[in-house]
Amino acid sequence: MDVSEADKFGVADGARKLAVDTILKALIDHASFSDPSFKYRVIGNIDAYLAALPNSELEQDFAKRTRAYIDALVRPQG
Repeated sequence: MDVSEADKFGVADGARKLAVDTILKALIDHASFSDPSFKYRVIGNIDAYLAALPNSELEQDFAKRTRAYIDALVRPQG
């Protein structure tokens, strides 16, 4: 299949997200094996970025979603 094919069932974005998330998780696990503090640095960098955002409802929702996505990527697989 070519990724430029028409998305007959509207699943292209979900399939792409699954592929990217799977690859990122594998890379994160690999990096964490070499450097056990890697995941904590990622979380710390995200937290520092999010802490600097204005405290509006929009930014709070963004921060909550970002933390959930990061957690899903750095949590051990299994």
